[in-house]
Amino acid sequence: MDKKKQIQFNLNNFLLAMSTALDSVEKDVDDVKDGHAKRVAYIALLLAKEFNYEAKGLFDVCAYSFIHNIALKNTGRISKEYCEIGQELANNFPFLTDEKDVIKYHCESYDGSGIFALKADDIPLFSQFIFVADTLDREFDLSNKSIENREKVVNYLQENENKLFSTDMVECIVEFSQCTSFWLDLQNENALLNTIFTTIQDFSITPTFEEVLELTFIFTKIVDEKSALIDKASLMADYYKFEHKDKQTFKIAASVCQVGKLCIPDRIVSKEESLSTSEYEVMKAYPYFTKMILNNILGFSDICSWAGAVQESMSGDGYPYALEGKDLSLKHRLLGALVVYESLISEKTYRKAFSHDSTIETMRQMVNEGKLDKAIVEDISSVLAV
Repeated sequence: MDKKKQIQFNLNNFLLAMSTALDSVEKDVDDVKDGHAKRVAYIALLLAKEFNYEAKGLFDVCAYSFIHNIALKNTGRISKEYCEIGQELANNFPFLTDEKDVIKYHCESYDGSGIFALKADDIPLFSQFIFVADTLDREFDLSNKSIENREKVVNYLQENENKLFSTDMVECIVEFSQCTSFWLDLQNENALLNTIFTTIQDFSITPTFEEVLELTFIFTKIVDEKSALIDKASLMADYYKFEHKDKQTFKIAASVCQVGKLCIPDRIVSKEESLSTSEYEVMKAYPYFTKMILNNILGFSDICSWAGAVQESMSGDGYPYALEGKDLSLKHRLLGALVVYESLISEKTYRKAFSHDSTIETMRQMVNEGKLDKAIVEDISSVLAV
């Protein structure tokens, strides 16, 4: 591996981390409980093993499970569009098998009453695994410790045999349910992760930084499809003559620095009026969630550090960590300033976009308040001038 051009990368590790953000969206939309994607992956893996899938298939069904809800932020509800957009996004990830249309058909019922009216064996098996797991957790919250809940799940499965689910799916999960450990694992995040990562093999790859950016860019568009932050980060990296690795990792940090916003309720993120004091406090937490998510991705240490500090201030009154100027490197300061610039120059639901000159004037006021680095603001003024 050429460390100046490539990174050690594990798709499931990356998607597991991002599933925290995707679950937050689903929790906001459909009130699922924390850890939803992990429970879906756990059940899908058990099913895939019963159907004699080998290592690469197990790896992929896990990855698909982690992103089954990837389009929910775009659509706001489960629909044909949700399934189609989800598949388009999934097509960008480097899976190991040639399973087709897994996400597109993961909402299909076995009897043909689903969105695309696919029936029985026409529905991809991976899609069936994810559908039964997703449906059960949505309907019954499989993290629920109630013994009565277990009985309801089994009854529901049997009532929907050859309707929502195939006989094979029902029989497998009913068999799993005979073991107390099945239910206890679903209630314990550490047990879920232990089962998941002892079941699948470590298929790490060594993509270029540019290839990783293509993957992280997917999440940029989920948060803000109009964002041009990466382009601005690239221009500034060139201005400061960053070496290839530094430039690419900086661009990756720019692509994921606002992923924590997926953990903030949409009613706050998309509110057209000014936020209340309490809403603003909630919104301020997004860099914390960004860092929490990225901290779990192998090889993302620097990226996590820069992306998690975009709302910090030179004077130490930023958030969420109240870091001071002495704690912030050039890349920390630059990315934070670019986030401010991108926010001001972009149109919002509650105001029109600022011009470049107005944006720089506002940032100069922030320099005077001790919030931004003066030299960086002047460099941005020069490089990004229209």
